[in-house]
Amino acid sequence: MEFRLLMLLSMAAALAACSRGFRPADFANPEALFQATLVEFQKKKWDNAQLGFERLTVDLSSRDPLLAPAYFYLALTHERKKEFLLAAQAYERVTDGFPDDTLAPMAMLGTGASYQSLWRRPNLDPEYGQKAVSILRALLSSYPEAKETEDAKRRITQLEEWFAQKDYDTGVHYIKVRRAIDPAIIYFKDVVTTYPATRAARLSWLRLHELYTRIRWKEDAAETCTAMWKAYPGDAEVLAACGAAPADSARVAKDSTGSGAVSADTASHERPASVSSPVAFARPGPHPVL
Repeated sequence: MEFRLLMLLSMAAALAACSRGFRPADFANPEALFQATLVEFQKKKWDNAQLGFERLTVDLSSRDPLLAPAYFYLALTHERKKEFLLAAQAYERVTDGFPDDTLAPMAMLGTGASYQSLWRRPNLDPEYGQKAVSILRALLSSYPEAKETEDAKRRITQLEEWFAQKDYDTGVHYIKVRRAIDPAIIYFKDVVTTYPATRAARLSWLRLHELYTRIRWKEDAAETCTAMWKAYPGDAEVLAACGAAPADSARVAKDSTGSGAVSADTASHERPASVSSPVAFARPGPHPVL
């Protein structure tokens, strides 16, 4: 229903703007209309192109080889007019109805890109961003050899940066505005566990260390330092928060004893080398900001 309403409104606008020189009803057959409409598209006469391609999607049978290209170019037309929701829905007609067509990978990328265009800032509702990521990941699994996968990966990376920034900003909001530590910890944890490669992950680790230190959760604070030493070696803010990473226990013992053996005292303080990203769990119970 939403798609039909948007399409009708868009058609009405196109009809109002269309010059009388282009009338889809004047063409004798779909092939002639498609070629003429493609010329209008190439001339960037978007309203004419919209009318022609929409007429084709209505008149062509489901088995007509022109139907998939008609929907694809209709999507491109909406995209050029910055009607991204209509563009996404037209692209989906290609991927849903013609998954084996050579246009399908391009259409799936177009769907994801259109939904991404509808979610431009991390502070907005992420519904369209979530749709974009889901579709782009489906492209990677459905068409792994398609050339569009590289663009899809780049867009997924960008979207994950936005998701991470949104969670980080929410955590900061809880600290500064609501003065609530536990919800902030939950959001910062989500960033470091779900989006560890993003820029916001580093900031979230630093904020977690600050909060754990403030509420005197020493073990959790120490674990955040372990994670940051490994993920961000030599980082100035990490050094300021945690100090220098402790020297390797085995090397220290060898230097002091002249052998490769690790003393029992040193071994008792050694952290397992296999720990790659310790998760700092928030304990239950409210904690006021001190």
